[in-house]
Amino acid sequence: MRAARIRPLPLGALGLLILLTGPARAEIKINPSGWRFPNIVTSAKEAIQISDRTPVIPGKETINKGYRRANGTFFMTYEIEGKIYGAEIDEDGKPPFEFSIMDADGDGKFESMIRHTSANKDRAYVPRWVIDHYFSVHPEVEQGPGGEAAPPSLTPVPPPKAAAAPPAAKSRKPAPTPADRPSP
Repeated sequence: MRAARIRPLPLGALGLLILLTGPARAEIKINPSGWRFPNIVTSAKEAIQISDRTPVIPGKETINKGYRRANGTFFMTYEIEGKIYGAEIDEDGKPPFEFSIMDADGDGKFESMIRHTSANKDRAYVPRWVIDHYFSVHPEVEQGPGGEAAPPSLTPVPPPKAAAAPPAAKSRKPAPTPADRPSP
């Protein structure tokens, strides 16, 4: 019996195999009872920034707040109009973030965890419930074609009407002087 000889794949075939596997995707875990959200009360606030995290809402709509826990863990919360929808967590205190947690349905439970690796670029997104809440608070902003919001129009406001002149004060008789008084 003769041993089978294994031949290596040609370099071109190996490259084709890598291309066919597609880009690496983030590992997403779901915990129906929710992942533990970091305690912002016992953490030191280090940064506040405003960013544009979705093209559906015009301008910079997301408030990013960075905190550091006593053990060195750094985390960043994401909120729009007071609704915190996610946080990125950096367990070793040095960039990059290791994972994100997200409240995908607005129930207050951060049930989605997205693990970040150097092989993927996936990050948390702005959930639909947050976008819907934004437009309920800002009815003057309409979503434009393709789901993108049109910036608010700056129609000129008509000038205020001229205020009516205040009514003339009633004329009073001047107080009598001693010369006007009758003598006894």
